[in-house]
Amino acid sequence: MKTKIILSVLILFVTSSVYYAQSDYERTQDFNNKYKQIEYAIKNAASINECRDIADEIKKLKNDFVSSKNLLDKALYPDNFSSAFSKIENNLDVRQKDFTQIVELKAQIDTLQNHVSVLNLKNKDLLNQIGVLNARAEKNEAEIMKLNKLVASLRANIRERDFLVRDLVDSMLVAFVKAPSDMNQKEKQTIISKAKKSNLFNNVQRTIADNIQFVKITMMTPRDYSDMKNQQREFNRMWKQIGSRLSEVYLDKKSGKSEITIIDSLFVDWDKQMNSAMWNSVRNLFGEKKIILQPFENGDQFAASVSSFIDDEIKNVELKGKEQSEKLYRIFADDIYFKTVQQEWIPVLIENSLMTKANQENIEAKIASWKDSVSTSSSYIIYLVAGIIVIGLITIMLISGKKNTVTAE
Repeated sequence: MKTKIILSVLILFVTSSVYYAQSDYERTQDFNNKYKQIEYAIKNAASINECRDIADEIKKLKNDFVSSKNLLDKALYPDNFSSAFSKIENNLDVRQKDFTQIVELKAQIDTLQNHVSVLNLKNKDLLNQIGVLNARAEKNEAEIMKLNKLVASLRANIRERDFLVRDLVDSMLVAFVKAPSDMNQKEKQTIISKAKKSNLFNNVQRTIADNIQFVKITMMTPRDYSDMKNQQREFNRMWKQIGSRLSEVYLDKKSGKSEITIIDSLFVDWDKQMNSAMWNSVRNLFGEKKIILQPFENGDQFAASVSSFIDDEIKNVELKGKEQSEKLYRIFADDIYFKTVQQEWIPVLIENSLMTKANQENIEAKIASWKDSVSTSSSYIIYLVAGIIVIGLITIMLISGKKNTVTAE
C-alpha cells in the first residue's frame, strides 16, 4: 500500500514537470513568434501611421509577457527581456525618423519643383530669343549687346536649374538609401510616386537637352567648357547611382524603362556635343586667319592635321618665297598656336582626355621643323644676295683694273 502511494506521487511529480516544461516551451515559442512578426512589420512599415500601430503592438507584447520575464531572460540568452524590447523599440524609432525625413524631403521636392518649372519657362524664352538673333546674318552693335546679355542670362539660368535638378536627383537617391535593397511592391510604388510628383524624368531630360542646345548656339571659352564638363560628369555620376535602382523599380513598367534609357543616351550625347564644340572652336581659330586644316575630332587627328599642313608648307617654302612663308609661320605659330591654343585650349583638352601630352609634343616638334625650314630659307637668300654683291664688286674691280692698265700704256 505504502509503495503504491509513493509510486503515485512519483508519477504525479513527473507528469507535472513535463506539463510545466511544455508550458514554458510553448510560452517562449509564442513570444518569439510575436516578436518576429513585429520585427517584420517594422521593416515593411509604409507610413508613420503604421509605425504608431506597431508601437501599440510592442506595448501589448511587453504587458502580455512581463509575468514571464524570468523565463524569457533565460530563453533569450545572450539577450534578455529588457534588451529584446530595447532593440525593436530602437528599430521602430529609426523607421519613424525615416518617415519624418521623407515628409520633410517631400516639402523640399515641392519647392525645388516649383523653382525648376519657373526656370524651365525662362530658359525656353531665352533660347527662342537667342535663336532669332543668331538667325540674322548681320547684327548691329545694339543687337550684339542684347545677344551677349541673353546668353549670359541663359548661362546663369541653366546653371541654377541644373543644380536644382541635381538636388531632385539627390533627393531620390536619399529615398533609395533609406529603402531596403529588396523592395516590396508598396515600397516600389512609393518611389514611383515620388518620381512622378517631382516630374523627375522630364526635368532631367529637359536640363540635359537645354545644355546640349546651349552648346550648339553659343561660343564658350575653354574654361566654360571645362566647367560644363565637370558639371556633366558630376550630374551623370549621381544619375548612375540611382539609374540601376530605378530600373528595378520600373522593371514591369514600360514607360519608366523607356525614360531611363532616353536619359542615359542624352548624357552620352551631351558629352559628345561638348567634345565636338571644343574641337570646332580650335579649328575656327585657324579658319579665322584663313588657315584651313583637315577636319579633326580628337588629339591624334589634330596632330596629324597640323603635321600634314606644315609638311606642305615646308615643301613650298622656296616656291612661296621668304616673306610669304615667314608671314604664314608667324600667324600660325605665334598668333594662333602658342598664344591661344597652347595656353588656353590644350590644358583643357588634356584635362578632359581629348588630347595627350604626346600629341602636343608632336605638334610642337613639327612647328619647330617649320621654323628651321623658314630660317634656312632666309639664310640661303641672304647668302645668295651677299654672293651676288661680292661677285659684282669683284667684277667692278677687275674692270677698273683693266682700264687703269690701258691708260698707263
